[in-house]
Amino acid sequence: MSSKIAYLTIDDAPTPDMRQKIDYLLQNNLPAIFFCIGQLMEERPEPVIYAIQNGFIIGNHTYDHPYCSEAPLEDVLEQITRTDAIIDDLYQKAGVERPAKYFRFPYGDKGALTGDYAFDPVSEDGLKRKNVIQQHLRDLGYTQPEFENVTYKYYRDHGFLDDVDWYWTYDTLDWSVFADTPLHGIDSLEAAYARMDEELPEEGRGLNFAGSEDIVLIHDHEESTSIFPLLINYMIEKGLQFKLP
Repeated sequence: MSSKIAYLTIDDAPTPDMRQKIDYLLQNNLPAIFFCIGQLMEERPEPVIYAIQNGFIIGNHTYDHPYCSEAPLEDVLEQITRTDAIIDDLYQKAGVERPAKYFRFPYGDKGALTGDYAFDPVSEDGLKRKNVIQQHLRDLGYTQPEFENVTYKYYRDHGFLDDVDWYWTYDTLDWSVFADTPLHGIDSLEAAYARMDEELPEEGRGLNFAGSEDIVLIHDHEESTSIFPLLINYMIEKGLQFKLP
């Protein structure tokens, strides 16, 4: 596979292992965006400040990681605002100007009352609710890069590039390797590698497809720390070149 650009996004930070992951990324010149949980940043601000001071971007991943379709709308808005203030404070403590405001919904659930991952609201009320959340993000200054070279048809048809929040084009399913009920049979590192080798670009497995850039999702989870560098190294071997937007 020829080289192509990808954006490395890391959800659910900060764990006690976040600094270890940062050091691996620094040693390998790999930029990334950490989508962080507000409550965890309050508990352990030090690795977040360390990430900021070393050039990583901190994104908002809500305060306590709810399914936003199941939470009261006012709670969702408050979680976003509260976490935004925490990130502002940590940038100030780090002595670094906040370069951008990025947001990702936990579980990819956009809060639109679909009962599933909210790709497409199924009701007028769901659409209104989604629009309220999106406008709240805009009012706080959140943006999504244009990603003009993310060309997957399914991604554009679902409007992912029209929303303020970040979604992803490839999920490493790192968490599934250690889950009691693995998703899509990803129950080992070898299975995760095999999924990366597939070429089904319109089904979320396009790492080997040269026609689009990718937004890669991996997690800052303690149980998967050991495979974090292995999965990223495998993508680099495929020719992915990670950069910031």
